[in-house]
Amino acid sequence: MLKSSKIIKNDFPYKLMKIKNINFYSFAKISLLVGILILFLGSFLKLYISVPNNLSLKIVFTILYFWFTVGINVNFIMPLIGVIDKKINQKKG
Repeated sequence: MLKSSKIIKNDFPYKLMKIKNINFYSFAKISLLVGILILFLGSFLKLYISVPNNLSLKIVFTILYFWFTVGINVNFIMPLIGVIDKKINQKKG
């Protein structure tokens, strides 16, 4: 008698699509982090140069700038990066 053989489904294209999605989300996460770093450091330097040459003003400006920068990153940007991490972990699993 003839044995019925199972047709093995080739899942290579599906794995490739998952890898592309993971790479897209990883690229989005890394570019977001680098963009934020460049944006905040560049704007800090531009504003720091425009502050008058008074040491106490520059110290106060630096403290306030970094205080608000950390606040913005923790409250707005880090949850967005957390969502991207969840997407990456869902695509891996």
